[in-house]
Amino acid sequence: MEFETLRMQIEDFQSSSTIKVRDAGNETRIRILKKILKLFGDVPDCRVQGRTVYPLGEVILMLFLATLAGSESCLSTQDFWLGNAKLYRRLFGKETIPSHDTFRRVLSLIRAEELNALLVSVLHNSDTAIRKALKLPTPPKRIVSVDGKQLRGTGRKADTGQEIKDLQILNIYEQDTETCLFSEAIESTTNEIPHAQKLLARMNLKDTVVTFDAMHMQTKTIGIIAESKGDYIGGLKGNQGKAAEFARTLFTEENKQKLKGIDGCYHMTSEISHNQLEQRSFYLYPLTSSEKKGLFSEWKKVSSVVCMAKTMRHNITGKETEEIRYYLTSLKDIGDAAHCIRSHWMIENSLHWNLDTVFREDDMALSDRNAALNQSILDKACLSLYKKMSDLIGGTQKISKKRLRKIFGWNFNDAMSQALTLMDPATFAKSVEIIPRKTP
Repeated sequence: MEFETLRMQIEDFQSSSTIKVRDAGNETRIRILKKILKLFGDVPDCRVQGRTVYPLGEVILMLFLATLAGSESCLSTQDFWLGNAKLYRRLFGKETIPSHDTFRRVLSLIRAEELNALLVSVLHNSDTAIRKALKLPTPPKRIVSVDGKQLRGTGRKADTGQEIKDLQILNIYEQDTETCLFSEAIESTTNEIPHAQKLLARMNLKDTVVTFDAMHMQTKTIGIIAESKGDYIGGLKGNQGKAAEFARTLFTEENKQKLKGIDGCYHMTSEISHNQLEQRSFYLYPLTSSEKKGLFSEWKKVSSVVCMAKTMRHNITGKETEEIRYYLTSLKDIGDAAHCIRSHWMIENSLHWNLDTVFREDDMALSDRNAALNQSILDKACLSLYKKMSDLIGGTQKISKKRLRKIFGWNFNDAMSQALTLMDPATFAKSVEIIPRKTP
């Protein structure tokens, strides 16, 4: 499969071999932490120099490690370091631990874009090291998904009766490495569009398929993707009236039966999920030259219209429901289109759902918008590390992200050792052990 992700490759690798990551040891842990501390020192500090007690890089590392260990507030970050005073003294050479007000103030001052870029760089170095150690190829194509998320606990402001909307964050999520490439604050869901266009314009999208919902099905967005040599697949709804009407009129039962008989125009999947049988039928209609020059003339690189018909039958009640969705895409292969449509939901199921259930982002007690955004960026980086640890250390029996976070809280030093090993390519290469499974 062209879109084989790192997780899929690791699962395939573990079918024939067991992966073990040896403990790095205390001295190596400290060395890696100081190396990461040096990287965090590159984040610009906008505070008045000469009047600060704690260097910005140190505070960011304190916040990052506390988040890994289960901290969900600035107060619990302070509590974490009070409980790990020995590590604090060894790492930072200080006795006094910052107050929760210091952590909150620094979170509100950090430039979110700089913090996110640094963490993404560290995570991508980890992915490269894993692939190199296990001799896994880089997939020829990748999927990047665009979607927004609301932080429901942030719509508060002290000493005011003014109505404050919850913070909206636009996320651009790479499916291969399960890393959030960009997180940007937006004022409302309607403003997702220009933010997404700005971020996509900065990216190299060659050999990349961008997936998005109907909100982002805009000719300007499509033009940006096409100009960057990328592909796309996105939902068609009422906001694109003529194109959506074309799809609804096109995919009659008669035409769908015809497409079934054409090679490369039909794909079907079936699975049992949530105690119900789910069957998805995908139909791809290749647009004619006249249609591309006519109704779809403004949609650069457009190739096909896709229909997904989903039927769900409950295993106990027998209740049956149906759902039909339409998509516009530059892809020509029905298998690729079906895979990308299914993969788009990973940004909801793998990213947003985990941020709500594992990190409890909706209960975030930060009313400052920039502080909330930076904490969300730290959460996403920690989530990405949890996923790598689950894939590598859990073996065929995966460890849930919620359980991993508890393990960090209960046995921080050992869990941190494994996480740090993943974050340092040289240490990972020395620590990983591959044991071939015995064939029966």
